[in-house]
Amino acid sequence: MKWAGIFCVNQPNPSIFNFMAPAAALYLPLAFAFGAAMASFLSVVMDRLPAGRSIIRPGSHCDACGHVLKWHENLPIVGYLRLGGKCSGCGKRIPLHLLLNELVFAFAFTVIFFLYFMANPQYPVVGEVVPPYMVRLQLVQGWPIYLLHVALLSALFAMTVIDLKTYTIPIEITWVITAFAVIVHGIMPIWPAGGARLPLDATPILPSATSVSFADWVIPLVSPPVFAATIGGVVGIGIATMLLRRGVLRFGFIDFDFFVSEDDEIIKYPHARRELEWEFDYILIILIGMFAGHLIGLRWQGLTINTGFPLWCASLGGSLAGYFVGAGLIWGIRLFGTLVFGKEAMGLGDAHLLGCIGAVVGWVDPILIFLLAPFLAIFGMLLGSILGSLFKGFQRVLPYGPWLAAATVVVLFGGWWLEPFLSRLFGYPINLP
Repeated sequence: MKWAGIFCVNQPNPSIFNFMAPAAALYLPLAFAFGAAMASFLSVVMDRLPAGRSIIRPGSHCDACGHVLKWHENLPIVGYLRLGGKCSGCGKRIPLHLLLNELVFAFAFTVIFFLYFMANPQYPVVGEVVPPYMVRLQLVQGWPIYLLHVALLSALFAMTVIDLKTYTIPIEITWVITAFAVIVHGIMPIWPAGGARLPLDATPILPSATSVSFADWVIPLVSPPVFAATIGGVVGIGIATMLLRRGVLRFGFIDFDFFVSEDDEIIKYPHARRELEWEFDYILIILIGMFAGHLIGLRWQGLTINTGFPLWCASLGGSLAGYFVGAGLIWGIRLFGTLVFGKEAMGLGDAHLLGCIGAVVGWVDPILIFLLAPFLAIFGMLLGSILGSLFKGFQRVLPYGPWLAAATVVVLFGGWWLEPFLSRLFGYPINLP
């Protein structure tokens, strides 16, 4: 294994625990409580956001009688148990799935915390799930990445549930995760407890780029021209959005509801090709910004981490590159498919979804997720057909967003089997970041 022996006790039959990090156990109850609180918050998000209601006001209350929950009634898990699963105002039963969600999230956050900060990386399978950079960072340096990953997984769960119910993905959630990812990856190299002191080797990621290997950093780093291109792309998004808000550019599909009712499928819209013109205008401004940024960045093409290119720039650029690669893959399929078939292919919500995933994990994993999701979708369709033949009325067409979310979980935690599989498939060793 590529990270065997790092920060662990060398013993014939290794323990599942990393005895070099005993202090991390003190934070397990905090991880448990954090997971339960996140589930409680997501229940509000999944209930109110699709309906266009504020997730802040009014506070948590009973939908039947309007009783506003007291602070001790609103405590995750504890509040449900103290109330006996019933509203203290009217006695109406509180849905059991709310408690189950809080328990599952609390357990999941605790398990991920254990894997990232307490598991022995020499232990079979369990240790292999631990990302190699987390073994290097440990708790003091790596807790922002833990928060970022569990935030992504929480957002994927919320967006999946909402997508299954409404066939839409709230892009507000993707914006929050993208912004959080950019901030974390930008400050990781420079904050006092950050990872700037990590040992850097001489293995380049890209030709003439940086001298930090995949295993040394949290996400794949980028060269100065790529960093400048991503900054130009962000500027392009800002300009295009401003023009859109001022009416210089027009929103696409503004007459969608006139042609497609709530019970119809989106492919019923008859003017999909026509509406792409406005999307092309928006994308063109972003591409011009990226091209201009790349030209400016060529002035520092020869710089590396060891010769003056700031590590925070390479890390921030890696996050932004992940966003553009993820969103660009889905948006490219959307444009191409719509032009070819004359029907709207893929939704913009899926582009924002894979974009925010890329901002968290960098530019390599979105490609793997993009390639893996269709196979999961095909497997899901086959399973749905089988269950549909066994159970009458089970058949249902699922949106694509949940398969992107499932593929993300597989890629994020499945490197221990994905690397050997890809290595056999392509005939040479594949070392994923």
